[in-house]
Amino acid sequence: METDGCEIERLPDELLAAVISLTSPPDACRAAAVSRTFLAAADSDAVWSRFLPRVLPLLAQGELPCAPPSKKALFQRLADEPALLPCKLVSMRLDRATGAKCYTLSARALHISWGDNPNYWAWINLGCDEIKTNKSFKEAAKLRGVWWLEIRGKIHSMLLSQNSVYAAYMVFKLADDGFSQLDFPFQEASVSVGGGESTRRICLQGYMKAGDDGVPRKHLSVSSTRHYTLLHPRRGAVPLTDDIVLPRKRADGWMEVELGEFYNEEGDDGEVSASLMETKGGVWKDGLVLWGIEIRAKQ
Repeated sequence: METDGCEIERLPDELLAAVISLTSPPDACRAAAVSRTFLAAADSDAVWSRFLPRVLPLLAQGELPCAPPSKKALFQRLADEPALLPCKLVSMRLDRATGAKCYTLSARALHISWGDNPNYWAWINLGCDEIKTNKSFKEAAKLRGVWWLEIRGKIHSMLLSQNSVYAAYMVFKLADDGFSQLDFPFQEASVSVGGGESTRRICLQGYMKAGDDGVPRKHLSVSSTRHYTLLHPRRGAVPLTDDIVLPRKRADGWMEVELGEFYNEEGDDGEVSASLMETKGGVWKDGLVLWGIEIRAKQ
């Protein structure tokens, strides 16, 4: 016996919306393409209010329209473009796949040892082509040279989504006009929250590149500053063992390196601290361009 249409479409609208709300934002968008009945349910506020965080942080004035047309429109606005917090040094966006709250701490929001001393760090303005994915922060910190490299960012765990795995990423570049001593000694990264801490070793000058056989391998960018060439003749190859974490190039042209990950349970573990340091090698480091630290939900 034939039936007209899809049996599930005979469900009451409220029940269909309740079922879709148990999926994910991408699933809801796919469901909306099935039929008009699914479209009405999948685009409803009942569905998208489940995908939005129960509590959004206070945002800077003018970041959102006074009355978003719908819950789905609010979700899409916060997933498409970061929104500034009142301090205007931190931005928040929603993870498109899960709805988890993700944050970017600008370079100005970070603790940078000697960052306020122009002899060691310079604050530079970025061009439009350098801030494609987040136009909120148009400034970066450029390392002129230090012996003691310490960068640290903090955010309270209650601002993050509960029961979510997060990772902290430092977003940076190596200066076009030269850099040195960012390969070795390796930098130490750490993420701490609630009394627990994870650490790893990082090489900011490293990168992955596929060989002739198509297998990605670890490589080093060659230091190129005059200071390095004259005072620090090139050593032998630095051993990039499996435990050394390397940066990856992003679609926006910047590099990012994962500092560590953590699990945010109920948001009551206090501050999350993410850092990168190299303070023991006794070498002069320069040429790092720091944009910020991102705290993102990890799939």
